[in-house]
Amino acid sequence: MRFPLTREFAEQAERFGLRSACCDCLHEAAGGDCTLEWPNDEQRRWPPDASWTTVSFCKEFELR
Repeated sequence: MRFPLTREFAEQAERFGLRSACCDCLHEAAGGDCTLEWPNDEQRRWPPDASWTTVSFCKEFELR
């Protein structure tokens, strides 16, 4: 799921400690690949920074 990154979302993600990266996901394999074989380049670079224009969330994300 992809949507535009707003300043409000970035501030809330930091304030509430939102986690959506592969390193926080139960499905991360050794080496950072996804065990479900989803492409995960965007999930690996969490948290969002000023250079981002969109945010992507994996629908299979499971917090470890």
